Amino acid sequence: MSTPLFGRVVEITTGAVKMNNTSLDIEFEVPFDDDLAPNLSTISVYNLSKNTISQLNKGQKFSLVAGYLADKGLILEGEIASHSTKRVGTDKLTTIKVLDSVPFKANKTLQKAYKKAIKADALIKDLAKALGLKIAVLKLPLNKVYKKGYSINGEIIKEIQKIAKDCGVSCYINKGQTYIRPLRDGDNHNFILNSNTGLIGSPEYFEKEINKAQAKGYKVKSLLQYRMNTASIIKIDAVEVKASVRVQKGKHTFKGDTFYTEVEAIL
Repeated sequence: MSTPLFGRVVEITTGAVKMNNTSLDIEFEVPFDDDLAPNLSTISVYNLSKNTISQLNKGQKFSLVAGYLADKGLILEGEIASHSTKRVGTDKLTTIKVLDSVPFKANKTLQKAYKKAIKADALIKDLAKALGLKIAVLKLPLNKVYKKGYSINGEIIKEIQKIAKDCGVSCYINKGQTYIRPLRDGDNHNFILNSNTGLIGSPEYFEKEINKAQAKGYKVKSLLQYRMNTASIIKIDAVEVKASVRVQKGKHTFKGDTFYTEVEAIL
């Protein structure tokens, strides 16, 4: 697959406001990973008008598309957590913080006892409903049965993570959707990462523990690539590495000449 990596494109939509890097200087750092803790992205825009700034509101939906003239895609969807504006020399800098999450009370608690022999998927669905989480994918190869029942007296989010761990799967929020599925399951975009499609340098091998299991994979850096996000399945085609991997975490960065995506991906 050959992708024309020229003509950088950045497009922001929030409420009635639309911004792009043709008319404005924009910078961003967008982290992503596969846990339920919302990631906080930072978007910096220079010299916005007072009218535009007045239309940036906490809790407002926010989306960021990035890529190239011939190939761009969504890298962030969430809601505005905060924004601030200050003078930097002769410029006016507005910094927007965005949570890649759906509106829900992360610290919400629940006290409830469930019946004997309840299954993990039923527990997760009920807890997600109580928390206000919309589940896009729920896949439990091991659907654990809690023979003695299950009791919760604490934060719902932690209980969902605990149950997912009992079943050997990961759970995370990405672009406003909740996914609970095996760590190695992902979204296959049939994307091959090589020197023609943006690969920078050589992939770096690593080993680490994830959910009490030993995982192996590669750290990879490329020119910004929206297809590389949480749970993306990509094929690495480097001189010394030929492998199919699943992205676990990483970040997209745009600042000055930096227009990169860096990820850790497991085999």
